[in-house]
Amino acid sequence: MTVGEIYEEIDKFSPFDKQESWDNSGILTGDRKTEVKSIMLCLDITKAVALEAVKKKADLVIAHHPVIFSPLKCLDGENPAVILAAHGIASICMHTSFDLADGGLNDLLVNKLELRSLKGITIDNQTGLGRVAVLNEPCSVKELSKRVKDMLGCSFVRFNLPEKIVKRVGIISGSGSGYFKEAYQVGCDALITGDVKHSAFIDAENIGLAIIDAGHYYTENIITEFLLEKLKGFSENIFIAENNTDITMTI
Repeated sequence: MTVGEIYEEIDKFSPFDKQESWDNSGILTGDRKTEVKSIMLCLDITKAVALEAVKKKADLVIAHHPVIFSPLKCLDGENPAVILAAHGIASICMHTSFDLADGGLNDLLVNKLELRSLKGITIDNQTGLGRVAVLNEPCSVKELSKRVKDMLGCSFVRFNLPEKIVKRVGIISGSGSGYFKEAYQVGCDALITGDVKHSAFIDAENIGLAIIDAGHYYTENIITEFLLEKLKGFSENIFIAENNTDITMTI
């Protein structure tokens, strides 16, 4: 397979033309014609991941977050994209194209949490972002938060309104607290997401919506196992990067 052929395969389940206008999904380093024998998977292409790709002689790195997002004003040798390009390693990043896809990251998160998706209902009806799901049995926010922590392997979760009973829940992987009003408007009792600001917790509590912050990494890293299974027939050697970890620590 070539980089271009693998790009076309990914485009079938994560259409790149559906990405948000501000996004930068697609082939971000390398040549479409490059033959691919080794693929490394990750959530973020950090410097450590890029150096691992060099060491392990990966031909292609596939990630969720774009390795080039803001314009590069210089080719700094410490920049992960520059490291990949300097060693002829291609990268494909599938960001909002996969967030918005049918069967994409938010659907994976619904399934991972063993929730039942309400088909045809999204949190942002203009873009189709986010999912609305129901619990098999109602439970408190505190109980649901513990379940989320255990199922996603989070080091901790943050939540408000611990005693509120939840039946209907909104799901936005990554950083989705800015959509709490939309989640409330479609009847959600709680919103599961990451990167929640203090002010968002306050504003959500004021309207009676619970938010469960499970972290950006933990609500999105499930993409790596999905890709490992989805693309296993397209490379002789496909693996998740050892340095694909949550780089933040807690004590």
